Amino acid sequence: MTRTKGRPGRRRSAGLTLVELMIAIAVLGILATLAVPSLAERLARQRLASAAETLAMDLAEARVEAAASGQALHVVFDRGADWCWAVARSASCGCTAPASCQLKVSRAADWPGVDLLAADATAFEPGGVPEAGTRAQFRGRGSGHLLEVGLSPLGRSRLCTGSGMPGYVAC
Repeated sequence: MTRTKGRPGRRRSAGLTLVELMIAIAVLGILATLAVPSLAERLARQRLASAAETLAMDLAEARVEAAASGQALHVVFDRGADWCWAVARSASCGCTAPASCQLKVSRAADWPGVDLLAADATAFEPGGVPEAGTRAQFRGRGSGHLLEVGLSPLGRSRLCTGSGMPGYVAC
């Protein structure tokens, strides 16, 4: 006859104890708190990149539209806490209030946590060539990164970073 070790009538259950469950939850909580700052910085970088890339696309579209329509187009900026830019038919057409001369407007509310530090208005002549080089500099509040949007003498937009932001060339 074979005997089993241990107390008669007692079986070992195949589940987790309350202590084991609490340890697992504590480890998951620690891992989550380590991941949150990384996620917040990534979101701040993404908003910054989105604002700068949108301006670069708007400059490219204004260039093409000026060449196609044979009319000068202007890209005007308003700096400050509620910054904005507009692609407009007139240099005096601002971006702070809706107007019929605006073709497109982008506002700070579209990119929370992004500041417009500097911006130069420009105009695209009817041939699509810019009158003067444009430079706009954005800073992400959460990440501290800087992105700059500029125009070449022929009107091509370029992006670069002044803070080593991954994925962009240095200015």
